Amino acid sequence: MGFWDKVNDEFKKAVEEGWEAVREGAKIGKLKYRKHTLHKSAEKRFAEIGGIVYDMVKSPSDNPIARPDVLKLIEEIKKLEAETEAVDREIEATRKKE
Repeated sequence: MGFWDKVNDEFKKAVEEGWEAVREGAKIGKLKYRKHTLHKSAEKRFAEIGGIVYDMVKSPSDNPIARPDVLKLIEEIKKLEAETEAVDREIEATRKKE
């Protein structure tokens, strides 16, 4: 193998490694955006729970945790939390590949 062939092979290898890094970076970016979206969804549900509790102050006879709509929101938040943890693990796995 001549010098030119070696240079050409190394160049091709470097380009492929560069593209792989770009793809991994894009994947991490998409995962971080997904995590941000999950956090915004959780924030919305926390705000809904806060609104329900605030409205209940006017007539403090019920326990907000006993309300089905609050329990549903809490379950949705738990699912979002689990999804966020899965995204974090995927980000970490992608970084370890690098």
